[in-house]
Amino acid sequence: MMQIPSYVNPYMQQPQIQPMAQQPAPSTPSYNAVKIDVHNPSVNAGGMTQQPQYATPTMPLYNYPQAPMYQYPQAQQPAYYPPVQPVVVPPVVTQTPADVKPAEVPAPQVVEPAVVAQQPTEAPKAGAPKAEEAPKTAEAPKVEVAPSAPLEPQVDLNGFVAKLTNPDYDVQAAAMEDMANMVKNDPQKATELLDVKVMDALTNIVKADTSKLTGPTAEQLAAREKLLSNQKMTDDEKKLASTITPLEQAERNKSYAMFTSAIMQKLYGDEVAKLTNTTVPITELPGAVTIVEQLKNNPNPMVRTSALEALSYIQNPAYKKDLETLFTIAKNDQDKGVQEAATAALDKLSKLPEAEAPKAEAPVAEAPKADAQAAAKEPEKKAA
Repeated sequence: MMQIPSYVNPYMQQPQIQPMAQQPAPSTPSYNAVKIDVHNPSVNAGGMTQQPQYATPTMPLYNYPQAPMYQYPQAQQPAYYPPVQPVVVPPVVTQTPADVKPAEVPAPQVVEPAVVAQQPTEAPKAGAPKAEEAPKTAEAPKVEVAPSAPLEPQVDLNGFVAKLTNPDYDVQAAAMEDMANMVKNDPQKATELLDVKVMDALTNIVKADTSKLTGPTAEQLAAREKLLSNQKMTDDEKKLASTITPLEQAERNKSYAMFTSAIMQKLYGDEVAKLTNTTVPITELPGAVTIVEQLKNNPNPMVRTSALEALSYIQNPAYKKDLETLFTIAKNDQDKGVQEAATAALDKLSKLPEAEAPKAEAPVAEAPKADAQAAAKEPEKKAA
């Protein structure tokens, strides 16, 4: 067996070894323990002392370098990021056939934001054919609401007013006759004639001053008496008797105008009753006051008779008291024809039902009962 020579470091101080004679006597051996000396280990067993065979090494056996062999750079490297993959957009494919319906567009998906590489777009070359545009989806048709056409009047109101104000008495009479027939045949259409201009034109005809107009001559009056008594008359006398003077035409149109006004007043009252369920007072009917004035003051008995007939036409249970007073006064007129017309109007008025009295409220109706009960208790109190 080879022995490893002891290596002595010449730079280190060598320990001094004392001779055996100078060493102290060994102490009493201990058999129960092991004594370990770090610097000079020894084992005592049975009084025997074992000397170390080799010197204690004072330095490592091999001199290895104390610094790292490789010097790598200690600078901090940048963080590593994975490369971004560019998003490739598929090209748009156009469909040329017109019958192909456009594909349904799927619902949009939420895509995380990413950096998309921008690709340079080439400018279209001159003369190159243009790419076909994608078919556009059909737009919903726009619904246009046409404004309603204005309602055209069924009656020529201005035409009637022009005829009523015409100086020709025959034209006035024809217009008033047409108005009366319209109210009779088509009342709804005739409501368009309920206008201030129409009623004023009728009122002006009634109030027209006829004192300066030419009336019948004595010869005309004699010819008319012969005609009424069925006497023999020549052709000239018949023509003279049938000729109507301007005064007579104006008075005749007054009678027509009062009767036409009465027709329009009744139509007006009926329409108001339908809409509001109320009755228009007689003094508020358009033209009614004018007719009453003619009944009282017109010297022509024919006009007064026409006024009675017009008022009798608009009779209403609500007007019964007022009309009864007027007809009673007219019954005492000097003209026999006016008296007969007033008597007929009163007879017609008596057949109308009485106007309904306004309903009393509940507290007012119960008041008499309370008074009756109080009166019944008074005798009891007196007896007590």
